[in-house]
Amino acid sequence: MRNMVKWLVLALLIVGAWFGWQWVNVAYWAVPVGAIKTIEIPKESDGKAVAKILEEQDIIESAGHYLMYARFDSSVNRAKAGSYHIRPGTNFREVARQLALGPARSEIQITVIEGETVDALVDQLEADHRIDPSDTVRVIGRSIDRVPYDLALRDTYPFLANLPRDRSLEGYLFPNTYRVWADQLPEGLVAKQLDEFSKRFSAAKPVAKSAPLKDLDDVIILASIVQDEVRSNDDMRIVAGIFLNRLRDGMALQSDATLNYLTGSGRARATSRDLNIDSPWNTYKYRGLPPSPIGNPGETAIKAVLDPEVSEYRYFLTDKEGKAYYGRTLEDHVANRKKAGYTQQ
Repeated sequence: MRNMVKWLVLALLIVGAWFGWQWVNVAYWAVPVGAIKTIEIPKESDGKAVAKILEEQDIIESAGHYLMYARFDSSVNRAKAGSYHIRPGTNFREVARQLALGPARSEIQITVIEGETVDALVDQLEADHRIDPSDTVRVIGRSIDRVPYDLALRDTYPFLANLPRDRSLEGYLFPNTYRVWADQLPEGLVAKQLDEFSKRFSAAKPVAKSAPLKDLDDVIILASIVQDEVRSNDDMRIVAGIFLNRLRDGMALQSDATLNYLTGSGRARATSRDLNIDSPWNTYKYRGLPPSPIGNPGETAIKAVLDPEVSEYRYFLTDKEGKAYYGRTLEDHVANRKKAGYTQQ
């Protein structure tokens, strides 16, 4: 009987040693196998949550064993949120250290085109970089001022302080090509856009030729319309002058660009239904400037409003190829419609 007990104890010790060896091997020396997998660690994930993710993604075989390893390595509980590329079978020590160091930083290039709206930027970051739209909206707001921007940005960018509190950042996210860290989106991109705007235009003020514009915000609102109406530098200066003439004369701007901003249709010409939209952004129905920009204008459009071409023109239109036609009177405008191939009144 005594010998049987001895043999049983010995067997248990051997089995325990074998399991112990297997655990130590998995924890410290295991060699990864198979193709690299991409895993996502959400924000504020504790060690237990991380272990579950690793097990579900087949990076480790047992979440329990990984948590047992946590007793010997505190880095298990210091995993940073982000995207990781890990091979199944990687030992616990390497997995824990990689997650504690954080994801490898990836610098990416993002191009924001001239005239792009706040809503379009939200969609772009979601489609190209998997940024949750709610995260971007929280910072920059929504077009047509449906959601305001993060007012904390006023502390860093004083030129935003004069904007109404319910505004989005429409108009002030300077379009350009930027290089940013992927893990800093969307805030990193927005900061660079606002930095660029600040460097170029935060001190800009309307001059006599830009009357009746009162301040920088008026300049950006009109520039956003000019940006969407014509293409070339020369045309932008002429069209800026035309809009200023109409404002001084008390005429409605009658810009199709403002209607497209409301409808999102991108139509070259407004429909009768568009013209009847009851909105302060409808510059056919309401005189003066709309309440806020209709996109983010580039340098050329902003400079065109600050230095417009002085002329007697009050009307303009563009044909399907983008060529602009200018007129002093309504009769000129009607004639230009025929030249441009628009036969309907």
